[in-house]
Amino acid sequence: MNYLFNIALKYLFGIRHKNVANIITLISLIGVLFGTMAMVVVLSVFNGFDDIINKLYNTIDTDFKIELKDGKLFDVSNDFLDKIQGVEGIVSWSEIIEHKMLVESSGQELVVVDVKGVGQNYRDVNNLEEIIWKGHYFENKKNHIIIGNQLSNLLGVDLLDYDDPLKLSFFKEKMNGFGLKNIDQMTRAFYVSGVFQTYTEVDNTYVILDIDDLRDFLFLEHECSSIEIKIDHSKKYTMIEKELTYLLGDKFLIKNRFNQRPFIYKMVKTEKLAVYIIFSFILIVSMLSLIASLVVLLMEKQQDIYTLYSFGLSKSKIKNIFFLIGVIVTILGGLIGTALGRLVCYLQDKFEIIQLGTSSSFLQAYPVKVYFLDILMIQLIVFFLGAVTSYLVSRNEQFYNY
Repeated sequence: MNYLFNIALKYLFGIRHKNVANIITLISLIGVLFGTMAMVVVLSVFNGFDDIINKLYNTIDTDFKIELKDGKLFDVSNDFLDKIQGVEGIVSWSEIIEHKMLVESSGQELVVVDVKGVGQNYRDVNNLEEIIWKGHYFENKKNHIIIGNQLSNLLGVDLLDYDDPLKLSFFKEKMNGFGLKNIDQMTRAFYVSGVFQTYTEVDNTYVILDIDDLRDFLFLEHECSSIEIKIDHSKKYTMIEKELTYLLGDKFLIKNRFNQRPFIYKMVKTEKLAVYIIFSFILIVSMLSLIASLVVLLMEKQQDIYTLYSFGLSKSKIKNIFFLIGVIVTILGGLIGTALGRLVCYLQDKFEIIQLGTSSSFLQAYPVKVYFLDILMIQLIVFFLGAVTSYLVSRNEQFYNY
């Protein structure tokens, strides 16, 4: 019986002459092929942008950031620092103070900026020093700062312009002799020693300086608003996070890279899910041609089906033949489409064929990055949709009324 089944499959599926069923089957294969190829290419381009976003924010964000759950500033005691240093896998850390201020440059209007005071070992915590494209890091020079590229262009500042420095200001409440609160504007001059470029929103608003200068300006002693940490990536990320949470207690938040910029990373994941859903619907539409090809094939092969049924081949075996035909068309379309999609991605990655059409200095062409997990997911989606479609059509009893 199995031998008869194999002969019947070869007999029905073999292209003996040009007919409508074979043409429609070829069209359905092409539909699955292009749907799969498009899904591979689009997801790979999306992965390329995702990879670039991660690299950009990896430059300015650290592995972990410790903040208070309630409140802004906290004292950094020796006991607190000993707890952090005692965690295996922590390579370096830096005390941080962040404060909103106004910045003023001669001839320019006031601009609200994010002022960030960093510790002496901040350069060991992240890679910010590597993207200073003009000037240099402020080192140990008092009242020297580095600023973002877009902010530098907006203010029109020159490096180390001691005659025309930037002026940072904030408002501080003071008690007068009558017990009433006065709000005074505190202003100090700072000198720009360098300009960094991250290609993110940080370039628009950030001013970075030594934490001791900022503490002196804000009339603080040992307080900080956060501690940024770099870890040894050969160690387990989640284990370090759990140990920090246990040691520091409920008063503090331990933010990993995802928690530091949740909107960015959630948006990336949501968009990728949307791509999967949209292209799954496109593949469902392409399955309509597979339905048509199977229906036409079943109608055209009625005489052959009756002959096989007369020879003793069971109805379920005949149904399985047409189900297998649909699955084979789907698998062929999926595999060829994946191969062509990979080829397109390779050519784009190698030769940068399709350009973005922007003047960006770090990205000229559409980036691509192919992940094995995405390829596997695409194959499973294509196979599932093809198998369900083939099963529903091949099981229709109106084609087997004998």
